[in-house]
Amino acid sequence: MITGKLKEFTPKTYTHQDLAAIEETYELESITEQCRFFYQLSDDEASWLDWIGDRYSIATYLRDNLQPEDNPNDPKVIEIDVMEIARCLGEDSVDRAPCLSEETQLQRLIWFIGPDEDWCDNV
Repeated sequence: MITGKLKEFTPKTYTHQDLAAIEETYELESITEQCRFFYQLSDDEASWLDWIGDRYSIATYLRDNLQPEDNPNDPKVIEIDVMEIARCLGEDSVDRAPCLSEETQLQRLIWFIGPDEDWCDNV
């Protein structure tokens, strides 16, 4: 029998600088295998999210998972659930976030996760 209090899981936070430091795209697996983590948006990524609105499932998911800010000048942080990202991409029938620059680390991350192929087959 396990006794004592279990430590609450706190997902790790990554920034666009953290992802840019990863040279080989396949190395993103060390992040995505966690299934859930936080990602701090760059200014360009945050601007895209404001602009795109709820036009796509992937954008709606990201907007719905923005973490509360103590100060409006604080960087925007989103909670990423790998399975939900894959589902949203499949729902939108895309393999990346529409209209998001290919130069952003968020786009690189989303592309690496990719669509849920089963969901694509059911749309």
